[in-house]
Amino acid sequence: MARRGSMQHRRGGLKSKAGKLMVVCMGGVLLIASGQAGAEKLREGLQHRGLQQQASTTVTPTINGATATCTFPTAVGQQTVAASSGLKLSKESLTAVLQCSGEQGATISTIPPNLGANVCVTNYNGKESDKSCRIEGSTDGAETALKELLGTTRDITWTKKTVNEISKASTPTDWSLELLDSDLPLSEKAFFVGCQQTTGTDKRARQTKSCTVTVNVDARDSAVGANNVVTCAYGKNSNPEPLKVVMTTEKNTLTLHCGSEGSVNPASYETQFCDPQGKDMKNCVRKNYVDILPTFLTSWWTKEHEGSTVKLTIPETDFPESEQQFRLSCVLKDRDATNPESEKVKEDSDGAQAAATASRCNVVVVVKSANFASFASPAAEIAAAAAVTGLFASSL
Repeated sequence: MARRGSMQHRRGGLKSKAGKLMVVCMGGVLLIASGQAGAEKLREGLQHRGLQQQASTTVTPTINGATATCTFPTAVGQQTVAASSGLKLSKESLTAVLQCSGEQGATISTIPPNLGANVCVTNYNGKESDKSCRIEGSTDGAETALKELLGTTRDITWTKKTVNEISKASTPTDWSLELLDSDLPLSEKAFFVGCQQTTGTDKRARQTKSCTVTVNVDARDSAVGANNVVTCAYGKNSNPEPLKVVMTTEKNTLTLHCGSEGSVNPASYETQFCDPQGKDMKNCVRKNYVDILPTFLTSWWTKEHEGSTVKLTIPETDFPESEQQFRLSCVLKDRDATNPESEKVKEDSDGAQAAATASRCNVVVVVKSANFASFASPAAEIAAAAAVTGLFASSL
């Protein structure tokens, strides 16, 4: 009996020790887990602090006429939203100025860095966004040559009005852009430029403030140049009335330049034209050239510049016996596939409609008779054009 009691006592002691050991082990596990959680929270806190230290803000430019001014605030925490308005380039105002100033000792750079010849454009010709047009850590546009965007033959650059490439003082730095009438595009364009202020040399403490301004460029006017060369544009104000061209045995050519953005209407222009008597200039009632020019041949039409320009040459011996008229037009290629006659312009990348409508470039051609006096005075041609103007003004 005594031995049995002693054995039970030992077993009880062993169970008690095992229980204590388990409690100690569990405590260690909890302590380690608690330490890992604490370390994770500390790491997250440091990362959050680092993000706070690498602060990035967007500053709203001040628009005054043709000048956009970006003044970076010095107050801690001062922040504004993106600008809702921008600059406008048109035949009435061909100059734009970007002015930037920042804190003393800060570095001011441009957006894009190569602002001289380039600008930032969103979703232009399928180009992907790049770092050159990065705003607040996100890529908002692609760097594009201004010459390419506007479709000019000459180089166009922003001119900096300070000596240093990068300003490190609070003195304002100006970048100026000056266009010619001939630089205006065939359709409305938009791009953005701006400047960035960087303070702090340490990566964790570095702060970047960005300021961008949108520049909208109006399209040029459609016009008739020397030798009956017609250049069509598609801005909402580019075509207040149809263009008039007079063909004679001395001026027997018509050149219609629709540009890479446009196409000739009707598509069958080599054999057909639009009835000039139609009151609705947006619709085309097709007729055949042979009905007004009995000896007409499709070889009278030729293509230039990959089809963006077409030229009609009527041989001197094939002018009609009586005066005739026909109408052609240039329209933007980018149309609603379900509604080819739609005049709507696609919305820009920011969702704001760049223009309510795109205008159609109508050209009414007057073909003088074969016996029209070759020595007719310029006043006679002007009178003929004026008569056509009166005929079609009411159709708009």
